[in-house]
Amino acid sequence: MRHLEFAPAKLNLWLRVHGKREDGFHEIETLMVPIATVKDELSFDIELGDGELIFECNDVNLETDHQNLVLRALNALESESGKKFCGKIKLDKKIPLGAGLGGGSSDAAATLRAVNGMLGNPFSTNLLHSIASRIGSDVPFFLEGRSAICSGRGEKIQTLEDPVPDHSVVLVKPEFGVSSAWAYSKWEKAEPLPEVNHVPQSITWGTFYNDLELPVFQKYISLANMKMWLLDQSESEVALMSGSGSTLYALCDDYDKACSLVEKIRIEFGTAVWTAISSIGK
Repeated sequence: MRHLEFAPAKLNLWLRVHGKREDGFHEIETLMVPIATVKDELSFDIELGDGELIFECNDVNLETDHQNLVLRALNALESESGKKFCGKIKLDKKIPLGAGLGGGSSDAAATLRAVNGMLGNPFSTNLLHSIASRIGSDVPFFLEGRSAICSGRGEKIQTLEDPVPDHSVVLVKPEFGVSSAWAYSKWEKAEPLPEVNHVPQSITWGTFYNDLELPVFQKYISLANMKMWLLDQSESEVALMSGSGSTLYALCDDYDKACSLVEKIRIEFGTAVWTAISSIGK
């Protein structure tokens, strides 16, 4: 069975942390939207059977052992179905690691969708959601990948009835990544930096904030400075960190302004930073 599946990135337009739960996770509420133009690609060439399963990835920095979310998703389907898979899965990684864009979670959801489809869809939507939530908090969102308010630890999905308004989005990520587990572990005692604007940003259709900026910016001052620089640019309507970072995003009125902002970013911060232009609401 051969199949190609895309795994899009996501953006947290806003994120509120309500507190730590008894199970160790944090209760959150966040507006997540898909970023379809930034996506990983998974190529499946697998069959039912007890033979060898090979998993390859173009990014040498990504672990390819049993802890990888692609293999965890496949193992979950094997456990649920009582069947084994052999063959080859190849991951072409284009979403940066440690970026706060949900790349690993999206890869897991793509694996669940793809393998279920190749088997003739034996698993119901509810069962796939249950499997996804056991793999990772963001995985359920990516099963459908529609704009949604996500709550609980992220696994409770309330799809928006109306899409968010159309905007161009500039994404910028420095050379370093941020661990989500670390960011949440430092959230409770984090204090705002006096020189950084953490005030919620409002435009006509929403208010934007990210509680995880506090711990992340305390450790990575350069990221805080980058956000403040973005806020000073005329092209930026909103500038904020996505998820646990290290990606920052800026909402722009149109594509031309987004292109102009990317050129400024390259001049100010150099070409070592990763940038992308995408859109939301379309």
